[in-house]
Amino acid sequence: MATIKDVAKYAGVSISTVSRVMNGTKSVSPLLRVKVEKAIEELDFSANTLARGLKASSTKQIAVIVTSLSRIFFTSILKGIHQVAGRRGYSVLIAETYDSIEEEMRLVDLFASQWVDGILLASSVFQPDQRTHRYVSNLSKLSKKDRPIPVVTLEYPLDNKQLSAVVIDHERSAYEAVNYLIHEIHCQNIVHVSHPAHHYIGAKRIAGYKRAMKEAGLPVSQDSILEGRYSSYSGYKVIQEMLKTGRPCDGIFFANDEMAVGGLQALQEAGVQVPDQVAVIGVDDVLPASIVSPSLTSIHIPKVEMGATAMTLLCDLIEKGSTQRRKVLMLEHRLIERGSTKKGVTTSLKELNW
Repeated sequence: MATIKDVAKYAGVSISTVSRVMNGTKSVSPLLRVKVEKAIEELDFSANTLARGLKASSTKQIAVIVTSLSRIFFTSILKGIHQVAGRRGYSVLIAETYDSIEEEMRLVDLFASQWVDGILLASSVFQPDQRTHRYVSNLSKLSKKDRPIPVVTLEYPLDNKQLSAVVIDHERSAYEAVNYLIHEIHCQNIVHVSHPAHHYIGAKRIAGYKRAMKEAGLPVSQDSILEGRYSSYSGYKVIQEMLKTGRPCDGIFFANDEMAVGGLQALQEAGVQVPDQVAVIGVDDVLPASIVSPSLTSIHIPKVEMGATAMTLLCDLIEKGSTQRRKVLMLEHRLIERGSTKKGVTTSLKELNW
């Protein structure tokens, strides 16, 4: 069985450095910390066994788990997280789940065993089975050496009354986008390109679309809601297939901007004039929204603020104790009007904070 001496030799550091990494009593450079943690893993050294012999301490590390780093949406969230982390003295570890709940569970277990002080989580959980229900319940029970590891979720709250979250109103944002197409642009045949309907955000945005259509007395048929898969390519393919069917359409509400960018390309390739023949609106207001042609009208989500707010909340839970009452902080969204719904409308790149 490996000893602390073996870990030190393997990592090329002193025994006291290994102890400081595990104990967190003095600052250790990120490079040395990674070397020690890698040595522990490679030697199959039981970090929990060692921990019981060391004083309780903070590692000053935060884990951020997101669904996909390829989604531009998360870039700005990470910016906000890093801004606060730097001020509060925390380093940030980042991982992605690829929308797999199994991978999400594995990563939460992994980071908890590596003694992070807290976790920011953009979860893939929705309509959980018995196993995932237990997983969600246990997220508020993570601990190291009897010290809680708090979890704060991003985008939407999980079904655990002890978990804090920083969210937006997905149903209302969708409702307002479709309401805008109906009352400002005077669209009558509006298609919604949705997120997967089984996911929380997908279901909420579908509900907002349906509410706006119902209040306006407009029909929602089976082919009014077309399911996408988040990416620009999925938006492109969905609109390509829709155009082949000849379905009448004068407005399209995309559940995110990435799909909308792909949809715009499909419309342009087919010779459809935007916004003269079809008006297009998305959600998120990410970088491509201002640089595609025509520029994309979008519901602006305060992404940097979401990351910063979630990180601040997590730091407070770590430093002041996880016994604080649950907080679900809802951020405001707003509509940014651009050329995909009205000709001649331009918006400064400053709107995107880059």
